Parts: sequence; structure tokens; C-alpha cells
Amino acid sequence: MIIAISNLFGLPAHPLLVHVPIVLIPLAAITAIISIHKKYRREMLLVTAVMAVIGAAFLFLAAGAGESLQHDLPRSRAIHEHAESGEKSQGPTAAFAFVAVGAVLSLEASRRKFVYRGKSLPKWTATAFLALTVVGGVASTVAVSQAGHSGAKSVWESRLETK
Repeated sequence: MIIAISNLFGLPAHPLLVHVPIVLIPLAAITAIISIHKKYRREMLLVTAVMAVIGAAFLFLAAGAGESLQHDLPRSRAIHEHAESGEKSQGPTAAFAFVAVGAVLSLEASRRKFVYRGKSLPKWTATAFLALTVVGGVASTVAVSQAGHSGAKSVWESRLETK
């Protein structure tokens, strides 16, 4: 399901919304990398998860707004390429958000020695989620950066060629 917000404050919503994931996803990837250090793990993983979830949510909002905006613009190869790279960024970003939340939950479960039906989580679970979070953060950053770059090209390339 795509939520289409076409305008915010009288302006096209897409260019306003895209800046949230463009900022938060790379920051979340950085905090995921910092969380490798045990001293900062608990706090940084929580920060990572919050930023990844908010970034992913805004990425999907931006995609809906972008589809709405795309119908109002003349057809162009650059806009089509941007839409494609934007779609490709949704999977890694959603996965990053899910594994980041999983990392927080598994870390807390192991820290609190959570037991369900007489069994606790294997010791490697929190480490596996941490590794997946770091990989997901890097993959999401690459995907969001590519989408952002193609979007910037679609807006600015033709304007800069005329000068």
C-alpha cells in the first residue's frame, strides 16, 4: 500500500519528504557501526532502530509522493531512472529497519536472560542481528544514495547544461 501525499505547505511533498531518509538512513548506518563496540551497543542500537524505522517510513511516504508528482511532470528518462532507483531502495531500507528492531529485541532478551517455554535465545542471536543490522545499514545507505543522486540529476542536469 502506498500512501500518496501530493502537497505539503503548498509545495510538492516529494522533495520535502525525501530529505528525511537521505539524512536518517546513513546516520543509522553509522550508529549501527558504532554499536559494534560493546560499550555503546545498547544505546546505539536503540538509536539505530529508531532512525531506521523513521527513515524507512519516510522513504515509503516519499515514494508515494514521488509517484503522485511523476504524473504531473513531463516524461523523461532521468525521472524514470530516479523512480526505478527509488523503488529499489525500499526493500533494503525496510529490511534494515526490521533487523535493527530485531537487534534491539534480541540484545534485550539476552541481557535479561529471557526464557520462553523453558528455552532462551541462542547466544549468537544478538551477534547475528548486529551483523545483519550493519550490513543492512550499509546496503540501505548505498540504495538511498543512488536514488538521491538520480533524483538530483533529474532535477539539476538539464538546468546546468543550459548555462
